[in-house]
Amino acid sequence: MNSQESLFQIQALIPSAIGGTLGLLALYGIRELFKETASAFKKQVRI
Repeated sequence: MNSQESLFQIQALIPSAIGGTLGLLALYGIRELFKETASAFKKQVRI
């Protein structure tokens, strides 16, 4: 394997790594949204 082949393999992995990271951050954000929504609905509104 020469340097050009290894560079091509690394370049192929970069979008996957970025996509995976963004996916994990999105899942974490959805989890936080559900936690905040649940806590908002648990609070009673007093008039």
